[in-house]
Amino acid sequence: MDSFRTLLPYLRLHTRQYVIGLIAVVIATSVNLLPFYFIRLTIDGLTGQVDADPATAGITLGTAALYALGIVAAAVTAGFFMLVMRRQIVVASRQSEYEIRRDLFAHLQTLDKPYYDRARTGDLMNRLTGDLSAVREMLGFGAWQIVNIVSGFVTAFAVMFSLSWQLTLIVVAIVPVIVGVLTYLARLISKRHRLAQEQNSLISARAQENFSGARVVKGYAIEDREIEDYRAMNLELLRRNIALTKVDGPLRSFMSLLLGLAFGLILLVGGRLILEPGSTFTVGMFVQFVGTLERLTWPMLMIGWITGIIQRGLASWVRLREIFDAQPLVRDETGRTDLRLRQLRGDIEFQNVTLRYGSTTVLSGVNLSVPAGTFLGITGPTGSGKTVLGQLLTRAMDPTAGSVRIDGHDLRALPLATLRDAISVVPQEPFLFSDSIANNIGFGIEARDLPEVPTGVSVVGAPPPADIPQTPDPLKVREAARLAGLLGDVEDFPRGFDTMLGERGVTLSGGQRQRTAIARAIVREPRILILDDSLSAVDTETERRILDGLREVSQGRTVLLIAHRVSTLRHADQIVVLDGGRVAEQGSHEDLLAQNGHYAQLERLQRLASDLDADDEAVADPVSAADLLEQKVTR
Repeated sequence: MDSFRTLLPYLRLHTRQYVIGLIAVVIATSVNLLPFYFIRLTIDGLTGQVDADPATAGITLGTAALYALGIVAAAVTAGFFMLVMRRQIVVASRQSEYEIRRDLFAHLQTLDKPYYDRARTGDLMNRLTGDLSAVREMLGFGAWQIVNIVSGFVTAFAVMFSLSWQLTLIVVAIVPVIVGVLTYLARLISKRHRLAQEQNSLISARAQENFSGARVVKGYAIEDREIEDYRAMNLELLRRNIALTKVDGPLRSFMSLLLGLAFGLILLVGGRLILEPGSTFTVGMFVQFVGTLERLTWPMLMIGWITGIIQRGLASWVRLREIFDAQPLVRDETGRTDLRLRQLRGDIEFQNVTLRYGSTTVLSGVNLSVPAGTFLGITGPTGSGKTVLGQLLTRAMDPTAGSVRIDGHDLRALPLATLRDAISVVPQEPFLFSDSIANNIGFGIEARDLPEVPTGVSVVGAPPPADIPQTPDPLKVREAARLAGLLGDVEDFPRGFDTMLGERGVTLSGGQRQRTAIARAIVREPRILILDDSLSAVDTETERRILDGLREVSQGRTVLLIAHRVSTLRHADQIVVLDGGRVAEQGSHEDLLAQNGHYAQLERLQRLASDLDADDEAVADPVSAADLLEQKVTR
């Protein structure tokens, strides 16, 4: 019941629809019993058993016609109210499904990097589809069937008691058995449905990973192994679904057995009541009783089915609530975040910043000042904390100790929307969408003035969605592509900027994907631009063009360029060398070479490697390459 209470806010959004629909169900259920009353009157009239007095006149043709008309009118009335019910409850359940999906997606957008590091894409997709469908079925079909069953039982038992309390007691004796069995099986259904859905999520996640990594699977020629693993996971899902069916399937058969026994007893006892001398129980009354019980048969059979639907819906809602209950570690905090801050210049300062992952220290006591408009290069060995600096700036995480400041404001005082609107990040492995190149480049523009999507409100009467531009400004897109060194490549494509990319941009080379991501970052005209080793997949000539473009757009902007190649960093205003999570060296390219430290050693090694690559002897003969390397090192 606790899980159901958390669903009530969505039901309250459609209170009027549910009330009208459920009243319509009660009326339709009650009216459905009227035909058996007219049949009773007709049979008793034809047999002369209208009452206990044999002298009472029987039925006339006109009266029979009225009874027939009453049967037709009852059917039409019941059908009309069932139509009203469907137009209210079924529509309300579809609207609730939309509202839950909208709110789930909106909440997922607020969750931070640590959550997505733990979550699996396939599992999230399964919850937004399979689990949400189970909840919608519970709110729609399940809701009106519950009322249909309850109202059916109440009206049917009222009629049956008025006809014969002896026969009704036979039916009543079956109810405790039904309730006991259903209570036991409901617990099993809920548990086994949850296990089946969890396995479904694992299968979805495995399939998604295989589709995304299809080239890796084929490259290692392990298709057979992946097929076998997938088969094993499907067999486990089959086993869990069969286990669910073993408790879900027998419900209706068990109910049919009990009802068959009840009908047999009713026939024996009812026959004796009719045949007793002076009995007031007529053949028409017996027919009405059996007809009413027959109307009760479907609701009784549905108890098992609806129990399964409700239990599956509640189990799925619990899985959806796990998403709603997840909270980001990094978020705007009341009393700390200053919502008045809307504009940033780009002055960056790290004050004694320390970051730990569990017992591992990633950054230790980092102090760094980057004035607005500075082109800062960052380098260092793998694992020295370079990428983490950029992640701290965007508040993908917060430091364990110390503070990161922009324009003198602690990042935790800046609204996340303001902070991230002012920063563009180009990761080493960029993510591109299955869309045109133009839309991928213009992904982050022309969306800053869109109204906030309301959540927790009914879709009924909600304003229409905002008009989101489907095509970005072509001049801005073209200029960004030029600055990123991508324009020439795009112009060589048959469809130019309208070229459609495959999933994650697989139709482009690694360098083209990186340059597309750089163009996407540039086109937003951010105050702070972070490039995290995003030139690693391009050749030196392309790198030079990109750096020329970056210097062109960096006027008045703060640029943080994380790289390993000295050729990428040499023209930066300042260069910072990280080692072991600390700032080991800092200065211009010439200053760092003069210090003869890590940066100078890196420059010598890369220059040596470049010389070796240019030497044909090094390519042709490994032994000669070793001798040549020794000679160059000793110079």
